[in-house]
Amino acid sequence: MIYLILAPIFFAIALSFFKITTKTMHPLLGNVITGATAVFVALLILLYNRFKGVELFYTRDSILLSLAGGFFIGLYTVSLFFAFSKFDISKTTPIVYIGAISISVIIGAIFLKEHISWLNILGLIIAFLGLFLLFRK
Repeated sequence: MIYLILAPIFFAIALSFFKITTKTMHPLLGNVITGATAVFVALLILLYNRFKGVELFYTRDSILLSLAGGFFIGLYTVSLFFAFSKFDISKTTPIVYIGAISISVIIGAIFLKEHISWLNILGLIIAFLGLFLLFRK
């Protein structure tokens, strides 16, 4: 449960740093430095867990899926840095994440066979209504 609380806090702080960075550094350079730092932090946590005796299990398929996910995370962060270099964080972030949520729901329903209820669909409609209100002048 603590991770569900910490993840959005850390994420919001990171997004704020991304936006600030794009004002003083080329988005690609900022993205590479951010990515390298993220890898370093993840490696430190991995090593800590390994020395603590945590079994780091994996399969060949899970490695391939992680590589594919990493490829798309790389494309996502590059796109995000460029978006932040051109648009306000208060507008970019909702568009990116409501879009990502919508696409994830579709992927979950079609490929992962997850159940999508009418309440889920209503939630997406309300989210898009929120975007409309956010951009209304």
